[in-house]
Amino acid sequence: MTGDIIIVTFAGFAVGAVCMALANLQVTAEAARARWRKLVVFFLIVHAVLGVAFAGRPWVTVLLLVILVTGGVELWRAWLRIPTRRPLQVWFVYVAVAIASVCSTWLLPSATFAFLFLVTAACDGFSQVVGQLIGRRKLAPAISPGKTVGGFAGGLAAALVVGLLARDLLGAAPGATAGIAAATGVAGLAGDLAASWVKRRAGIKDYSAALPGQGGFLDRFDSLLGALALIGPALVIGAG
Repeated sequence: MTGDIIIVTFAGFAVGAVCMALANLQVTAEAARARWRKLVVFFLIVHAVLGVAFAGRPWVTVLLLVILVTGGVELWRAWLRIPTRRPLQVWFVYVAVAIASVCSTWLLPSATFAFLFLVTAACDGFSQVVGQLIGRRKLAPAISPGKTVGGFAGGLAAALVVGLLARDLLGAAPGATAGIAAATGVAGLAGDLAASWVKRRAGIKDYSAALPGQGGFLDRFDSLLGALALIGPALVIGAG
Protein backbone atom coordinates (compact mmCIF):
# COMPACT_ATOMS: atom_id res chain seq x y z
CA MET A 1 0.00 0.00 0.00
CA THR A 2 2.82 2.41 0.84
CA GLY A 3 4.35 1.99 -2.61
CA ASP A 4 0.99 2.69 -4.29
CA ILE A 5 0.55 5.90 -2.30
CA ILE A 6 4.04 7.10 -3.19
CA ILE A 7 3.19 6.56 -6.87
CA VAL A 8 0.08 8.72 -6.37
CA THR A 9 2.03 11.51 -4.67
CA PHE A 10 4.84 11.51 -7.22
CA ALA A 11 2.32 11.60 -10.07
CA GLY A 12 0.44 14.42 -8.37
CA PHE A 13 3.56 16.49 -7.89
CA ALA A 14 4.59 15.86 -11.51
CA VAL A 15 1.25 17.21 -12.76
CA GLY A 16 1.50 20.12 -10.33
CA ALA A 17 5.00 20.91 -11.56
CA VAL A 18 3.77 21.08 -15.16
CA CYS A 19 0.95 23.43 -14.17
CA MET A 20 3.38 25.58 -12.21
CA ALA A 21 5.82 25.73 -15.11
CA LEU A 22 3.03 27.05 -17.32
CA ALA A 23 1.92 29.57 -14.69
CA ASN A 24 5.53 30.73 -14.19
CA LEU A 25 5.66 31.95 -17.79
CA GLN A 26 3.59 34.91 -16.60
CA VAL A 27 5.83 35.99 -13.70
CA THR A 28 9.37 37.21 -13.12
CA ALA A 29 12.29 34.82 -12.81
CA GLU A 30 12.63 35.66 -9.11
CA ALA A 31 8.97 34.90 -8.44
CA ALA A 32 9.27 31.65 -10.39
CA ARG A 33 12.27 30.56 -8.31
CA ALA A 34 10.34 31.26 -5.11
CA ARG A 35 7.47 29.12 -6.36
CA TRP A 36 9.78 26.22 -7.19
CA ARG A 37 11.39 26.41 -3.75
CA LYS A 38 7.95 26.34 -2.18
CA LEU A 39 7.00 23.28 -4.24
CA VAL A 40 10.17 21.41 -3.20
CA VAL A 41 9.57 22.14 0.49
CA PHE A 42 5.93 21.10 0.11
CA PHE A 43 7.07 17.83 -1.49
CA LEU A 44 9.34 17.13 1.48
CA ILE A 45 6.66 18.00 4.03
CA VAL A 46 4.04 15.79 2.37
CA HIS A 47 6.30 12.75 2.36
CA ALA A 48 7.59 13.39 5.87
CA VAL A 49 4.02 13.49 7.21
CA LEU A 50 3.11 10.34 5.27
CA GLY A 51 6.18 8.64 6.75
CA VAL A 52 4.92 9.50 10.23
CA ALA A 53 1.43 8.27 9.34
CA PHE A 54 2.75 4.92 8.14
CA ALA A 55 4.81 4.62 11.35
CA GLY A 56 1.58 4.27 13.34
CA ARG A 57 -0.97 6.06 15.50
CA PRO A 58 1.30 7.06 18.44
CA TRP A 59 3.67 8.89 16.08
CA VAL A 60 0.76 10.57 14.34
CA THR A 61 -0.51 11.79 17.71
CA VAL A 62 2.92 13.20 18.56
CA LEU A 63 3.05 14.98 15.21
CA LEU A 64 -0.41 16.44 15.73
CA LEU A 65 0.53 17.69 19.20
CA VAL A 66 3.63 19.38 17.76
CA ILE A 67 1.45 21.06 15.12
CA LEU A 68 -1.13 22.17 17.70
CA VAL A 69 1.38 23.49 20.25
CA THR A 70 3.50 25.29 17.67
CA GLY A 71 0.39 26.55 15.92
CA GLY A 72 -0.97 27.78 19.25
CA VAL A 73 2.18 29.82 19.84
CA GLU A 74 1.93 31.26 16.32
CA LEU A 75 -1.74 32.07 16.84
CA TRP A 76 -0.97 33.78 20.17
CA ARG A 77 1.63 36.01 18.55
CA ALA A 78 -0.73 36.90 15.73
CA TRP A 79 -3.61 37.52 18.15
CA LEU A 80 -1.48 39.98 20.11
CA ARG A 81 -0.89 41.96 16.91
CA ILE A 82 -4.61 42.62 16.44
CA PRO A 83 -4.82 46.31 17.35
CA THR A 84 -8.16 46.60 19.18
CA ARG A 85 -10.93 44.40 20.53
CA ARG A 86 -9.02 41.16 20.17
CA PRO A 87 -11.59 38.42 19.47
CA LEU A 88 -11.63 35.93 22.33
CA GLN A 89 -13.72 33.53 20.24
CA VAL A 90 -10.56 32.68 18.33
CA TRP A 91 -9.36 30.69 21.34
CA PHE A 92 -12.66 28.88 21.88
CA VAL A 93 -12.56 27.78 18.24
CA TYR A 94 -8.90 26.77 18.39
CA VAL A 95 -9.35 24.71 21.58
CA ALA A 96 -12.42 23.01 20.09
CA VAL A 97 -10.49 22.24 16.89
CA ALA A 98 -7.55 20.92 18.91
CA ILE A 99 -9.72 18.61 21.03
CA ALA A 100 -11.65 17.29 18.02
CA SER A 101 -8.42 16.79 16.05
CA VAL A 102 -6.68 14.87 18.82
CA CYS A 103 -9.72 12.68 19.48
CA SER A 104 -10.16 11.95 15.77
CA THR A 105 -6.48 11.13 15.34
CA TRP A 106 -6.43 8.79 18.31
CA LEU A 107 -9.67 7.00 17.46
CA LEU A 108 -9.14 6.63 13.71
CA PRO A 109 -6.56 4.38 12.04
CA SER A 110 -3.36 6.15 11.02
CA ALA A 111 -4.20 5.24 7.42
CA THR A 112 -7.32 7.43 7.68
CA PHE A 113 -5.15 10.29 8.93
CA ALA A 114 -2.94 9.75 5.88
CA PHE A 115 -6.02 9.87 3.63
CA LEU A 116 -7.28 13.15 5.13
CA PHE A 117 -3.82 14.68 4.90
CA LEU A 118 -3.34 13.59 1.28
CA VAL A 119 -6.71 14.98 0.23
CA THR A 120 -6.18 18.35 1.94
CA ALA A 121 -2.63 18.57 0.58
CA ALA A 122 -3.90 17.89 -2.95
CA CYS A 123 -6.65 20.47 -2.57
CA ASP A 124 -4.22 23.06 -1.17
CA GLY A 125 -1.51 22.47 -3.73
CA PHE A 126 -3.69 22.39 -6.83
CA SER A 127 -5.84 25.30 -5.61
CA GLN A 128 -2.69 27.37 -5.70
CA VAL A 129 -1.20 26.23 -9.01
CA VAL A 130 -4.53 26.16 -10.86
CA GLY A 131 -5.37 29.56 -9.40
CA GLN A 132 -2.05 30.90 -10.65
CA LEU A 133 -2.76 29.46 -14.08
CA ILE A 134 -6.43 30.28 -14.71
CA GLY A 135 -7.82 31.85 -11.53
CA ARG A 136 -9.64 35.13 -12.09
CA ARG A 137 -12.59 35.55 -9.76
CA LYS A 138 -11.63 35.98 -6.10
CA LEU A 139 -13.12 33.45 -3.70
CA ALA A 140 -12.92 35.44 -0.46
CA PRO A 141 -11.01 38.67 -1.17
CA ALA A 142 -11.58 40.21 2.25
CA ILE A 143 -10.16 37.17 4.03
CA SER A 144 -7.72 35.48 1.65
CA PRO A 145 -6.96 37.66 -1.40
CA GLY A 146 -4.92 34.98 -3.18
CA LYS A 147 -7.71 32.39 -3.38
CA THR A 148 -9.83 32.16 -6.52
CA VAL A 149 -12.97 30.29 -7.47
CA GLY A 150 -11.19 28.62 -10.37
CA GLY A 151 -8.27 27.65 -8.15
CA PHE A 152 -10.49 26.04 -5.56
CA ALA A 153 -12.45 24.19 -8.26
CA GLY A 154 -9.16 22.79 -9.54
CA GLY A 155 -8.08 21.91 -6.01
CA LEU A 156 -11.35 20.15 -5.27
CA ALA A 157 -11.08 18.16 -8.49
CA ALA A 158 -7.55 17.11 -7.51
CA ALA A 159 -8.80 16.15 -4.05
CA LEU A 160 -11.41 13.88 -5.61
CA VAL A 161 -8.89 12.22 -7.92
CA VAL A 162 -6.31 11.71 -5.17
CA GLY A 163 -8.97 10.49 -2.76
CA LEU A 164 -10.18 7.87 -5.22
CA LEU A 165 -6.65 6.75 -6.05
CA ALA A 166 -5.87 6.45 -2.33
CA ARG A 167 -9.23 4.93 -1.34
CA ASP A 168 -7.56 1.80 0.08
CA LEU A 169 -6.36 4.01 2.95
CA LEU A 170 -9.98 4.72 3.81
CA GLY A 171 -11.38 1.28 3.05
CA ALA A 172 -14.60 2.67 1.62
CA ALA A 173 -16.48 2.18 -1.64
CA PRO A 174 -15.63 4.57 -4.50
CA GLY A 175 -18.88 6.56 -4.13
CA ALA A 176 -18.45 7.02 -0.40
CA THR A 177 -14.77 7.85 -0.87
CA ALA A 178 -15.59 10.57 -3.41
CA GLY A 179 -18.12 12.11 -1.03
CA ILE A 180 -15.67 12.05 1.88
CA ALA A 181 -12.90 13.50 -0.29
CA ALA A 182 -15.14 16.35 -1.45
CA ALA A 183 -16.28 17.08 2.11
CA THR A 184 -12.65 16.98 3.26
CA GLY A 185 -11.66 19.53 0.63
CA VAL A 186 -14.43 21.88 1.76
CA ALA A 187 -13.55 21.36 5.44
CA GLY A 188 -9.92 22.10 4.61
CA LEU A 189 -10.97 25.34 2.94
CA ALA A 190 -12.93 26.28 6.07
CA GLY A 191 -9.83 25.73 8.22
CA ASP A 192 -7.72 27.74 5.79
CA LEU A 193 -10.15 30.67 5.72
CA ALA A 194 -10.47 30.68 9.51
CA ALA A 195 -6.69 30.92 9.88
CA SER A 196 -6.53 33.59 7.17
CA TRP A 197 -9.20 35.65 8.94
CA VAL A 198 -6.94 35.99 11.98
CA LYS A 199 -3.96 36.90 9.78
CA ARG A 200 -5.93 39.65 8.05
CA ARG A 201 -7.01 41.07 11.41
CA ALA A 202 -3.40 40.95 12.63
CA GLY A 203 -2.05 42.48 9.41
CA ILE A 204 0.44 39.68 8.67
CA LYS A 205 1.05 37.50 5.62
CA ASP A 206 2.29 34.35 7.41
CA TYR A 207 2.10 33.10 10.98
CA SER A 208 5.87 32.56 11.06
CA ALA A 209 8.81 31.56 8.89
CA ALA A 210 9.25 28.14 10.52
CA LEU A 211 8.76 26.24 7.25
CA PRO A 212 10.72 27.75 4.33
CA GLY A 213 8.43 28.92 1.58
CA GLN A 214 5.36 27.70 3.49
CA GLY A 215 5.12 30.15 6.38
CA GLY A 216 4.32 28.76 9.79
CA PHE A 217 2.81 25.51 11.02
CA LEU A 218 -0.68 27.02 10.93
CA ASP A 219 -0.11 28.25 7.39
CA ARG A 220 0.76 24.74 6.28
CA PHE A 221 -1.57 22.60 8.40
CA ASP A 222 -4.68 24.78 8.86
CA SER A 223 -6.53 22.76 6.20
CA LEU A 224 -5.60 19.47 7.86
CA LEU A 225 -6.84 20.73 11.22
CA GLY A 226 -10.11 21.79 9.61
CA ALA A 227 -10.53 18.33 8.09
CA LEU A 228 -9.64 16.49 11.30
CA ALA A 229 -12.02 18.64 13.33
CA LEU A 230 -14.98 18.59 10.92
CA ILE A 231 -14.68 15.29 9.03
CA GLY A 232 -12.78 13.22 11.63
CA PRO A 233 -15.66 12.99 14.14
CA ALA A 234 -18.08 11.93 11.40
CA LEU A 235 -15.70 9.15 10.36
CA VAL A 236 -15.33 8.06 13.99
CA ILE A 237 -19.12 7.86 14.37
CA GLY A 238 -19.42 6.03 11.05
CA ALA A 239 -16.76 3.54 12.09
CA GLY A 240 -18.53 2.95 15.39
